[in-house]
Amino acid sequence: MNNYVKLLNNLENLELKNMKSNIDQYIEMVNSNERSVVDALYELSELEIKAKTERAMNACVKVASFPFYKTLDDFDFDFQPTVNKQQLLDLSTLRFIENNENILFLGTPGVGKTHLATSIGIECARNRYSTYFISFHELIAQLKKALLENRLGTRLKHFAKYKILIIDAYFLHQLYHKYHINPLKYPLL
Repeated sequence: MNNYVKLLNNLENLELKNMKSNIDQYIEMVNSNERSVVDALYELSELEIKAKTERAMNACVKVASFPFYKTLDDFDFDFQPTVNKQQLLDLSTLRFIENNENILFLGTPGVGKTHLATSIGIECARNRYSTYFISFHELIAQLKKALLENRLGTRLKHFAKYKILIIDAYFLHQLYHKYHINPLKYPLL
């Protein structure tokens, strides 16, 4: 077995898949004096780091349990002119996290609150903040079940461990329209 094959095997064993898939291109660049050996190795290592970072970000997004993958770029601000685009772009900088601020999206059904909350949440997850998305209905169901099973404290700790907890209260507008209950008057909601 020659050293080239051994190198490919080593890259595979070290799980350096991007380096392995690009090694031939960089060997050719070194051989044609387009890159020095050091530059080629540096660029290959950068490719690997970028790929691992991307995989880690995608894993954080997956763990967060978003109902769909949408970003602010997917939001039609022209269709919803009442939504302050600049304010949303500011939220996407995640400055609110460092300032220990909470976000509350209010509005009538169909405005895009879930889309906006999801897009900000995805940005949080991609920046490696522990993030979790749950509907208000599911949150209450899980807490009721935990209470009945005498493990409410454990369940609350589970939700408290996240830096970003997104609670989608889609059905809260029904409380107002159906039962004439204003959920904003009840802080536990």
